[in-house]
Amino acid sequence: MVDPKTIQRRLAVLQDALSDLRRYRSRFDAATLAVDRDAQHMVLHALYIAAQATIDLALHAGADTELPTSPTYQHAFAHLSTAGRIDPDLAKRLMGWAGLRNVLAHQYATLDFGKIAHALHTQLGDLEEFASVAATWG
Repeated sequence: MVDPKTIQRRLAVLQDALSDLRRYRSRFDAATLAVDRDAQHMVLHALYIAAQATIDLALHAGADTELPTSPTYQHAFAHLSTAGRIDPDLAKRLMGWAGLRNVLAHQYATLDFGKIAHALHTQLGDLEEFASVAATWG
């Protein structure tokens, strides 16, 4: 069963990270991210927190379905789609965020800051859309 307090806590973490990312989006372009280590660290940390909070929400909500436990973070979003909790197109986009989370956690030495800037400037809407849906669960 979905615990409303757990949803609220994780949603608050996601909303805080999104707030930071919106602020960073107005401050840091791709050229700045390519050379400014402080900007890199702020943006990467907020992206990681936002992606992880989204995953945590998906895993928690997925436990409330009759589907098997998700074997990967990407599958957590597919399961929510199958259960009718999120739109299939949103699930697909969020699978990409789960992949980005894994890159941030494990392949940080090979990051492409052009792609990071692209996510920051054009793809936060995916997380905002998910946050709106997740807010209805608690």
